[in-house]
Amino acid sequence: MKLYKVGALAAVSILAFAACSSSSTGSAKPSVAASAAAPASAAAPASAGAPASAAAASKQDAVCKDKVGKSTSEIHVYSSLPLQGTSKPQSESIVNELKAIFDGQKIGNFSIKYTSLDDSSAAKNGDWDGTVEQSNANKAANDPDAMVYVGTYNSGAAKLSIPILNGACLVMFSPANSYPGLTKAVAGVTTPGEPDSYYPNGYRNYARNINTDDAQGAASSEWAFSLGKKTAFVVDDGQTYGQGIGRAWAQHFGKIGGKVVSANGGSESYDPKASDYNALAQKIKASGADVVFVGAITGQGTPKLWKDIKAGNPTITLFGPDGVNEKTWAQGAGSSADGTYLTFGGVDISQLTGTGKAWAEGYKAAHNGDVPPFYAAYGHAAGEIVLAGLQKAATNDRAKVLAAIMGTADLETVIGKFTLDPNGDPKGGVISSYLMGTAWPPVYKGVITQSQPN
Repeated sequence: MKLYKVGALAAVSILAFAACSSSSTGSAKPSVAASAAAPASAAAPASAGAPASAAAASKQDAVCKDKVGKSTSEIHVYSSLPLQGTSKPQSESIVNELKAIFDGQKIGNFSIKYTSLDDSSAAKNGDWDGTVEQSNANKAANDPDAMVYVGTYNSGAAKLSIPILNGACLVMFSPANSYPGLTKAVAGVTTPGEPDSYYPNGYRNYARNINTDDAQGAASSEWAFSLGKKTAFVVDDGQTYGQGIGRAWAQHFGKIGGKVVSANGGSESYDPKASDYNALAQKIKASGADVVFVGAITGQGTPKLWKDIKAGNPTITLFGPDGVNEKTWAQGAGSSADGTYLTFGGVDISQLTGTGKAWAEGYKAAHNGDVPPFYAAYGHAAGEIVLAGLQKAATNDRAKVLAAIMGTADLETVIGKFTLDPNGDPKGGVISSYLMGTAWPPVYKGVITQSQPN
């Protein structure tokens, strides 16, 4: 049996779930369990950040040779996140946390200079823009004093920047990317050649602290099945993240006994720019589906999509991932969001303990009682991980900083004790579940797990 949760955070979440479940509202509770194992994936590199062969080691040595900063007083850290559009509140919360971590910090004789870059554009209606993201990655790569690149928010953007930074021996750390193909191959979910195509020099320079969508999609589909849903229609926004989690959800739902009636028994892409989704809503109704999963981000037409699906199918049950689990989606979807089952690939803010709990309480005190956005905690933890790596390396040598960050182990952060696996993914972690009511925020329902194998 495979369960996607481990460690102290999972145990805390289980206890909290047990304590509050009797008073929560809504349908059947998500399943909970006390132990876990890491999901199966493709063979990992020998060690974090290490090349897979002698030839690759030689290539990495050549790439990283003499990648030492020119300044005698500054180390530069960049972030690249969408600071416009529907993702702006989450991204700004990450930027603010990074500023709080880096401002005033010194690494020996070096002061950290943090620069926030925007990878969104008006041409993309405020969403991430691939051309802008590549420009940002090149800007950091060409700055000899840049030691770390924090980002991206969107997995599709990361696919463009990882190879650029790989050619510059510059480590990249994301608090938000969840597409598994960035770090590992998952049958039926990732595409051929992933993840090796993102690392042209044969070594890993990318890591993250959020869980991957093969785990989130599988756990969410089991939750739907446990609620008695047997026939699913799965759609996605056509982007890397949306397609990945849509495929993961559809594939697992079929394997555990459900029937997927969308195109080819998988995830069917919709047009984010469509003026309406009435035809899709009628297609869903005619299919006999009793549940719809939408793999998408808010900015890809999802508020209108929710409205039209519910207008055509008032009693249909909708599930959404963390890409839409945000206030801007709820505000845009209005009453059509009511009753939506949502997930997040990490620990809920209410379940943070120790320094994490103290941080969350401090955030609320400074923001008129508002609960931190989901990714604020993961942005803060990313800053802690980066700072610890810089302190361990104690130099402005990119190769040494990369090795220090990719080798992160047993580091205490606001999201709990943190360790990277050889792929650059977090060891352990949890998937959180929610039920949307009549107003934001949704009700936290506990930790959900994948109990059936892929």
